[in-house]
Amino acid sequence: MKRILLLLAIISVSLRAFTQGLPVLEVNFPSAELTDDYIQGEMILTDIDGAAVSLPAKVKTRGATAKQYTMKPSFNMKLENEEGDEFDTDLLGLRKASSFILDAMAIDRICMRNRVCFDIWNSLYRLPYETDFGNRNGTVGRFVDVYLNGQYKGIYCLTDKINRKLLDLKKPQVEDDGSVTIRGVLYKNGTNDIGDQNTPGFFNDSTVWVAQWHDAWELHEPEDYPGLAAWQPLVEYYSDGNLNSYNYISSHFDSQNLTDYTLFIMALAITDNWGFKNKYFSIQNIQGKGDKAKFIVTPWDLDTSFGGHYNGDYFDGKYTSWSPADIMKSADPPFSALIGQSSFKENLRNRWIETRSGCFAVDSVASRLYGYCELFESTGTWERYVTYWNARGDRPKYVDDLRAEIDLIVQWYADRHDQLDSYFDVDDSTSAIEKPEDDRNNLSDSPIYDIKGNMVRPDDLRPGTIYIQNGKKFIKN
Repeated sequence: MKRILLLLAIISVSLRAFTQGLPVLEVNFPSAELTDDYIQGEMILTDIDGAAVSLPAKVKTRGATAKQYTMKPSFNMKLENEEGDEFDTDLLGLRKASSFILDAMAIDRICMRNRVCFDIWNSLYRLPYETDFGNRNGTVGRFVDVYLNGQYKGIYCLTDKINRKLLDLKKPQVEDDGSVTIRGVLYKNGTNDIGDQNTPGFFNDSTVWVAQWHDAWELHEPEDYPGLAAWQPLVEYYSDGNLNSYNYISSHFDSQNLTDYTLFIMALAITDNWGFKNKYFSIQNIQGKGDKAKFIVTPWDLDTSFGGHYNGDYFDGKYTSWSPADIMKSADPPFSALIGQSSFKENLRNRWIETRSGCFAVDSVASRLYGYCELFESTGTWERYVTYWNARGDRPKYVDDLRAEIDLIVQWYADRHDQLDSYFDVDDSTSAIEKPEDDRNNLSDSPIYDIKGNMVRPDDLRPGTIYIQNGKKFIKN
C-alpha cells in the first residue's frame, strides 16, 4: 500500500500546478472507491501560499443523501496512522482536531448554503456556558479543491465536527472500582444507520434508539458507554407526556436556543431541519445544575436553505414558498409545545427586531453570499468546476452562472425578509444606513459591493453612492 500511496503522491506536483486559488486537498488510498468503512490512506494539504503538509489519514463516506452522489462523495477524514493512533492538528486555521468532514455539497447548486447558514448561526446564537471555542454551537469551515486518488472532484468545504470538544461536554467520571457516572451527552436525530425505523427500541448495541415511528437517534457521546444511563435524559424527554409539555420544555431546554433555532428556520426556510432529523441535542453535564444541565439544539446539514430543495431541483428563480406561518404550523417537538404560547411568540418577535438589521439583515446575508461567490470566481475555481463537470454525464448539481444564481437568491431573501417583517408586524423604521464618517474613506481590504451585489474596486467608488462592506451599508464621501 505504501508503494501505491507514493506513486499517487508524486502526481501531487502537477495537481497543485493545475489548481490555483483555493487550498488543495489530495486524498490517496489504495482502493478504487470510498466505502462505508474507514480506509487507511494519506492526505496532502497545500495552502494558497504553497505550504504543504502530508499526514496519514483514514477516510470513509458519510451522509444519507450524499451517498447517492458517488461521483462526488462527502466523506469523513480521521488523522490516524496504520497502528490506529489518532492525533490532533489544525488544518487551514480550523480548531485542532483529529477528525474533519469534507462536505461535497453535491445537491447544492451554489456550493455554499451549508457554510453560509452556519456562519449566520454562529453569529446568531452562542452556548450559555463558557467553552474553549467562544461558546460556538456550529461548525466553521474552509473551501478547498479536492482530488481523490489523483482525480479532480472540485469544490468541497473542510469543516470541523459537532462533538464533545467543541461543545465542552463533560467526560464520564470513572471510579477506581470501575463504576461510571455519565455526565455530558450528545444525540443526533435522523440517523439512517438502521434499515427499519418502524419499530421503536434500541439497536446496534444501544448506539441507536428509535424513540417512535421514524424518529431515530444516534448516541455520539459518551461513545464508550452506550448503556441506558447515557440515554436516560432523552428517554425521560419522550416519556410521561414531556414531549409536548410546555412546562417540561421550558425548564429542560435553553430558551434562547429554542427561540434562535426557530427564527433561524423561519428566516432561511430550512426545510430539512424542522422535523425529526438533521439536528443534535446535547447536555454539557446531566449531573450539573442550571444552564449546564439543559438540552441544547444544534443544527446540521443545512443545504435545503435559501429556498433550496433536498435534491437540488429548486434553482434559477424557482425556490420554496414555505411561509413563516406554515413553518410554525408544521413544528414538531420540542418547538410544537412552544408555538401556542404568547410569551414564546413575543420572544420570537423581539429577537427578529434585534437581528433583522444584524445577522439577518439583507445586506449582511447578501455580503456573505457574494463574498463566497467572489472567492469562487476570482480564483477561477467555479469556471474550472463547471468546465470539468459539464464534460461528464454523471455529475453533481450546480449552475453555470454562479453570480446570476446568487443574484436571484439574494432577491429571494430580500422578499423573505419582508415576509418576516409582515409576519411579526414590524416596519422598516428600525433599519438605517450608516452616516458618512471620515474614516470610511480609508476602507479595509474586505470586498465592497454595490446594492445590486456587484463587487466594486475601491478606486471606482462614487461619492454619495451606497455600498456594502462587511455586511454594513455606507455612503462614499
